[in-house]
Amino acid sequence: MFHFCSVFLSSLLFSSALSAIEVVDYLKGYEGRWVGHFTIHSAATGYSETFPVEQRYWWKDGQLHGISVSDTNEGMRTATSRTFIQKERLQSEVTMGDTLETYYGVIHIDGIVWLPLNLQRAADYQMKESFVEAEGQRWLHTDGFDSFVYQDGLAHIVYRGRLAFLGKE
Repeated sequence: MFHFCSVFLSSLLFSSALSAIEVVDYLKGYEGRWVGHFTIHSAATGYSETFPVEQRYWWKDGQLHGISVSDTNEGMRTATSRTFIQKERLQSEVTMGDTLETYYGVIHIDGIVWLPLNLQRAADYQMKESFVEAEGQRWLHTDGFDSFVYQDGLAHIVYRGRLAFLGKE
């Protein structure tokens, strides 16, 4: 989907054409409440699930904070995040339960491509978030994939989120 070569990634991650102020201005676009659905699908296993999601974002102490609540087949799930610039890199930490995942962000064309902290996994996991205006409504689109091992080998799970902006509170 969003495959990039390592050299291209390194140049974007470590020498951004955007200033820190421009990145912060872009991140402030997330502020507010977003509601919609995510769909997860694996062609290899035939698994597919669509579930409701609500996300809220706010700016505090120079960082974008977020909370996401989803109602999946496995029950309610909550994740929190904080997104910030560290050493000229856009970084996000997402916590779900006892698990903390760290991602690097690359502002690319019309959104942010998120890559795992371990760039060796960039071909196995990527996510792109973008803002879309359609019919007078602002949307946050999320498209991505992750790899997993199952009995027949390696497979990808593809996910797609479409969240409508409901305003700032």
